[in-house]
Amino acid sequence: MSDSKPELVFADLPQGRQFTPLRYEVTPTMVDEYLRVVGDHNPLYGDQAQKSGNRLAPPGLAAIYARLSYLQDNIMPSGGVLAGQEFSFRKPVSVGDVLTVRAEVMESYLDDKERKRVNFLITARDSKGDEVCLVRLYAIWPK
Repeated sequence: MSDSKPELVFADLPQGRQFTPLRYEVTPTMVDEYLRVVGDHNPLYGDQAQKSGNRLAPPGLAAIYARLSYLQDNIMPSGGVLAGQEFSFRKPVSVGDVLTVRAEVMESYLDDKERKRVNFLITARDSKGDEVCLVRLYAIWPK
């Protein structure tokens, strides 16, 4: 028997579905890896900022976990299309902040070409409950 996660299929994505919140702490290693991958060398996010006592994380770091928030217990079926995404960064995030990311299916429907459309609203909040990032994700679902 395999321990792999099941695919998240269209039938499991009704409008209004809310996923288990994803919680994670923003760590120096997480920031360093993000900066390395995207090639960002802005000193605002570097080790020197850590010495001042408040190392900021790049805004995109909070957004990168948006997709994971609805794929914690499932995998994405192959063949999907990211039809669009919008990001709104509301408040800076610092190393050490604990973020809670919540995903909800805002719309789930067949379009005029019978394609399976799923639109998500994903919010990330800090430990004070302040919204730090809002993501709208628009997908064409494969199965």
